[in-house]
Amino acid sequence: MIPRRIYAGCAVLTFGAALGAASDSSMDRSTLRGLKAVKVVVDSPATEVEREGISSDGLRITIEQKLRDAGITVDHDAVEFLGLNISSARPPRRTLISKGPISLVVNLGLYQIVLLNRDKATKTVTETWGDQRVAPASPKAIEHTVDDAVEDLVNEFITAYRAMNPK
Repeated sequence: MIPRRIYAGCAVLTFGAALGAASDSSMDRSTLRGLKAVKVVVDSPATEVEREGISSDGLRITIEQKLRDAGITVDHDAVEFLGLNISSARPPRRTLISKGPISLVVNLGLYQIVLLNRDKATKTVTETWGDQRVAPASPKAIEHTVDDAVEDLVNEFITAYRAMNPK
């Protein structure tokens, strides 16, 4: 039997990651209109993911190539950036299922500089478009799970970008 606190921990991770994030809604998509170029920033993946040979540089190169293939300009000097973050959760080591699957949260978001409406002198960088995938992965399937999630999210961004920036 799996202790309730493990279920609760997974639920907090899953729902907590989704709070406050941008989405692929029509309002969030509208923030992509007129976007000329992006750079790609990939956070260092979770330890379990890095152990499987997945690196932030490899993910960045893959994402940049998909964007270029889709006709989206990648510019390392662009202010706006597409950010990828991969986090994970594993049950505590003292439980029987600690060697089982881990939960992966793969988040892709477009970050832009925005001005506060109440104070135009105040600027900040925030996620204006984004989505995520939450998936369980056995240790042997981490690479496949991450690759599928990243491909799916990048394709979703490309679709959203094209909807707001038709050729």
